[in-house]
Amino acid sequence: MPRRILIVAGELSADRYAASLAAEFRELGPVEIVAIGGPLLRECSDYFVGDCTAHVSVGLGDRLRGVRPIFRVLDSLTALLDQSPVDQAVIVDFPNFNFEVSRRLHSYKIPIDTLITPNFWIWKDRRLARKVVAYSRNIVTIFPPEYALYQPLSSRVFYFGHPILDMMPERPDRALSPALEDGADRPIRVGLFPGSRASELRLLLRALIETGAELRRHSSRFEFILPVARPEFQGWVQAEIARATLTHSVITPALSTDQMAALDFAICATGTMTLEVVLHRIPMIVLGALPSFTYFFARHILRLDMPYVGLPNIIAGETIVPEFVQRDIQPTVIAREVVSQLSHQNQQIQQARYTTLIQLLRGTSPGSVLSQVARQLTV
Repeated sequence: MPRRILIVAGELSADRYAASLAAEFRELGPVEIVAIGGPLLRECSDYFVGDCTAHVSVGLGDRLRGVRPIFRVLDSLTALLDQSPVDQAVIVDFPNFNFEVSRRLHSYKIPIDTLITPNFWIWKDRRLARKVVAYSRNIVTIFPPEYALYQPLSSRVFYFGHPILDMMPERPDRALSPALEDGADRPIRVGLFPGSRASELRLLLRALIETGAELRRHSSRFEFILPVARPEFQGWVQAEIARATLTHSVITPALSTDQMAALDFAICATGTMTLEVVLHRIPMIVLGALPSFTYFFARHILRLDMPYVGLPNIIAGETIVPEFVQRDIQPTVIAREVVSQLSHQNQQIQQARYTTLIQLLRGTSPGSVLSQVARQLTV
């Protein structure tokens, strides 16, 4: 009989890693994949329970609105497990709901492995980290600081590197992007990445597009590509582009590797996309925002101390790329910083920092990261 494995992914980026992990499990022997996740897991699973990736949000208000549809999917999972148990479960990056998922699975005595823990590691919350350790048979981390937090708490914590390296090889030979002072007339292609969640678009989309309009006022060389993570966002994005009269802009689905490589600059919401930009060695600025009440609550009630918001800076523990947070997200100021970062001197500085960061992400184990993860989780 094939081994029956449940894979639960809560984010679009996690959906990609989870689908690749499912393929690696199949390489190791006969398995049946039961899944909760996004479109990629839906395609590769034998039984798909439901999609939670559209409902995981930033901000307390958006999070509460997303609870009901997520719980409907989890109730469907419970009904399935009543009829047909699984041998093993892997929770892949399901922030805010990982404890609820683990509670339900433990009631069926299903062993749980964790791939990518919630963001407790960013603010070094050992109390919540111990709760993750308590329900996890194995914990596979993908960031060095994440591993540093969990490794002292359990002997079953592993770090093989970041799985994005399996999917997006580094481009060490990339030429520098054009600078405005170079006297050329070649277009400067800027990617505007507002995030994959509706809550992120509400916070950042308008500021991103207005930054593009500021750049066009500065120079007609600027052109823009705006990837839309979900088809239902396209009308919203088109309306904002029309409102700002942002000319020379293209809306597209997720960018191909070649389209990413053709970018000269990127302005990104915090998240996994920032690491893709680093691996493509594209100069970048990161924007980070939360709803006002959520930010106030985190900063002044919970007193969370986060010197950085962008993953490149958090992982390195230093400024790899410039960041703009909350009220500092001002299109005129950001546009000036884009022009400054495009100077060849600043690009060379950032490229050297990218090299340091990529070495951190690579880990010490040779070969495919996810194949090593799959082997570890089938021991």
